[in-house]
Amino acid sequence: MADFDPAPSDTALADEHAAWAEGQDTRARIRAVITGLHEPTTVTDVADRANCSPNAARKHLTEFVELGVAQERVAETGTRYVRNDAYFRWRRANELATTQTVEQLLADLRELESQDEQYKTNFEYETPADVPLPEDATHAELEQRLQTLSEWQTVRKSISRYKQALRIAREQDDELTA
Repeated sequence: MADFDPAPSDTALADEHAAWAEGQDTRARIRAVITGLHEPTTVTDVADRANCSPNAARKHLTEFVELGVAQERVAETGTRYVRNDAYFRWRRANELATTQTVEQLLADLRELESQDEQYKTNFEYETPADVPLPEDATHAELEQRLQTLSEWQTVRKSISRYKQALRIAREQDDELTA
């Protein structure tokens, strides 16, 4: 197994963060932070990560909530923000819909659905979540099984994305012909 280099020094991390902050405006930094938010986070934490004031963070977070990029979660402990995964899923599907023809989308979807059927046949289960892990498997066997199940889950997510892309592409075609 390869050795990893030691963790970068605090100075190196601070220098890299400063260079990142100088290279982008506040709005772009807030957007970059939002993209990485998988857990609800306070305005202060977002501001710290984006190297800006809490007021600037709040202003841009409000805008990103209105645009659907982020979600606002109000709780007893205060307001927190998190990325809106539905927006990012739509964005990936929209990119497919605008860069591929309906025929290409359909062909790719057929291939993905074929792969999904192969996984179902191989595992004799309908979804990756249904597949049990063997209790007597070695670490390597478990790792391989989990890797394969992860690949299957990726195929299923891609199927969903391609179906959404097809809906978007067809809606756009309908608007053009109307």
